[in-house]
Amino acid sequence: MKRTENRIYVGAVLVRERDDDRRDASPLVLLGRREAGQAFYPDVWDVLGGHLEPGETTEQALVRELREEIGVTPTAWESLGEFRESLSGGNGSIVLHLYAVTSWNGAPRNLSPEEHSGVSWFAVEDACRLALAHPSCPEILRRAASTIASRGRLEDRAVAARRAP
Repeated sequence: MKRTENRIYVGAVLVRERDDDRRDASPLVLLGRREAGQAFYPDVWDVLGGHLEPGETTEQALVRELREEIGVTPTAWESLGEFRESLSGGNGSIVLHLYAVTSWNGAPRNLSPEEHSGVSWFAVEDACRLALAHPSCPEILRRAASTIASRGRLEDRAVAARRAP
C-alpha cells in the first residue's frame, strides 16, 4: 500500500500602501526571488514562507519564517485561505496556508540568500507580470492587496461616521 502524506507550508505576502499620496495607486507587495539552485520553482518570484516545524501552528510558523527569512515580526495578518496541490505520483499533497501580512516590526531584508537571491517590493499589477512560481500567484497577490484596500475603506467609513452630526 502506498503511503501518502500532506506537506504543510505557510506563505506570506507582506502588503503596504505606497509612499506617495495617490489614493488610486495599488498597494505594494513584497516577494522573494527563489535562488536558481532551488529544487522547486527555481529562479522565479514567490511568496515568502516555508514548512511547519513539528508541533507548530500555521501562525507560529508564519512568525518564525518571516523572522528567519526577512527579519520582521508580523503583528497583523489575515488568512487568504489554503492552497492544495497534489504531489507527483499521488504521494500526497502540498498544503499552503496563505496570509496577507499588513503590519510588522522591523525592516524587511533578505536574510536567507540560500533560499532567495533577493526580495523586492512591487505594485500588484507589476508583480503579476513577473515570472512567478505558480499560475495562481496573481490571484493570491490581488487578494492580499485587497486586504489593504478593504481596511482603507473601513477607516474612511469610521472617519466619516465620527464627522457625522
